[in-house]
Amino acid sequence: MALKLTDLIDVKVLQEIQDGFSDVTGMAALTTDADGTAVTNGSNFTDFCMRYTRQSRIGCQRCEKCDRDGGAQTNRTGKAAAYVCHAGLMDFAAPIIVNGEFIGSFIGGQVLTEAPNETKFRGIAREIGVDPDEYIAALRKVKIVPKAKVEAAAKFLHTIAKNISSIAYTNYQMQQNNALLSRDISATTHTISRLDSITTANMRAITEMEEKFSELVKIADDCVAEVKATNDTVKVIQDIAMNTRILGFNASIEASRAKESGKGFGVIAQEVRSLADTSKNSADKIQNKMKSITGCVAKIDESANSMKELLQTSMDGMTELRHIMEEMQK
Repeated sequence: MALKLTDLIDVKVLQEIQDGFSDVTGMAALTTDADGTAVTNGSNFTDFCMRYTRQSRIGCQRCEKCDRDGGAQTNRTGKAAAYVCHAGLMDFAAPIIVNGEFIGSFIGGQVLTEAPNETKFRGIAREIGVDPDEYIAALRKVKIVPKAKVEAAAKFLHTIAKNISSIAYTNYQMQQNNALLSRDISATTHTISRLDSITTANMRAITEMEEKFSELVKIADDCVAEVKATNDTVKVIQDIAMNTRILGFNASIEASRAKESGKGFGVIAQEVRSLADTSKNSADKIQNKMKSITGCVAKIDESANSMKELLQTSMDGMTELRHIMEEMQK
């Protein structure tokens, strides 16, 4: 982005400096931007220039071209330049340069260095469409200033321009630094905001996970309780099977004593014993499975509790990180 004089130096400040120069030297002064457009009001402008030359469409175009040309010349040399304007008056300009970039000029002058050739000025009046007699009357009011004084004023203007350039460059550096700082702050704020969002989302997820694991722990506890209850039932079945087997064994003994009359009873006793053995084997298998299930459920319970502790640690860390980010934003 191209630098602009008015972006770096307040117009009011430029106007005050320009008015002061004009008061000291008694010469007209104006401040323009890089393309020659005036950014201040003219100081001590002569009627010859303001009421006649610049009021003419052609004259104004020529004046603006002179301002641009004078500024371009000072930009090339980096020094104040004195020149005769299209209307025959002596003008001079000094460049305002910031960081090597031409951003404007101080323009002064609107004086004569010797008595004018009125015939020549009448010709200029006719060219720009101004009444020659009025033009000459205004010309006679223009100050005649020795060339040495004009050159001294040009040097003085150059000194002012250099100081303005220095001020403008300082403002430029401040703007650059502020822009960088603003970007850094914006980037940091954005990063903190993102971290805060991520942290909040993670804490929410961790909270949900903690709730799920709490449910899992409860389910595991319920499973352990059910397994224990089942195991107790299996023991009852084992006891019944054992008692049934004993009963069948006793029945077989009694059937043997009864001989022929006890044969049928012996067959039943044998079946009772066989059923008791089968019940006991089934109950033993169920008990073994219950032990295995109990071990698995215990491991689930242990893992769930361990995960719950890890989640709590993670949540504590997230909470601490969020507090740190909140402190950074203050």
